[in-house]
Amino acid sequence: MAGSERHAKEVLVQVCIECGTEYLIEEGEPQRTDPCEKCGNTVYRSFHAVAGSDQVIDDFNDSTARDTDADDGPTDVTRGDLHDLERL
Repeated sequence: MAGSERHAKEVLVQVCIECGTEYLIEEGEPQRTDPCEKCGNTVYRSFHAVAGSDQVIDDFNDSTARDTDADDGPTDVTRGDLHDLERL
């Protein structure tokens, strides 16, 4: 199994602390120092994230994701819930 394992690629993500705009920094590129394109702020929070799909992340999302299909049978989701989500 070790030979068939997929290795997820990590990428550096910088998030503007003022407006939340995310910037993905490719491998070999310097960290962002330019002003944010949306608000002009120059302070970013940096962290590493997994790029692409990962089996562990997919399993977690499948088990915790909110059901947003009101027509898929017995569920506690109503059309009003979906309407409220769009206003967040």
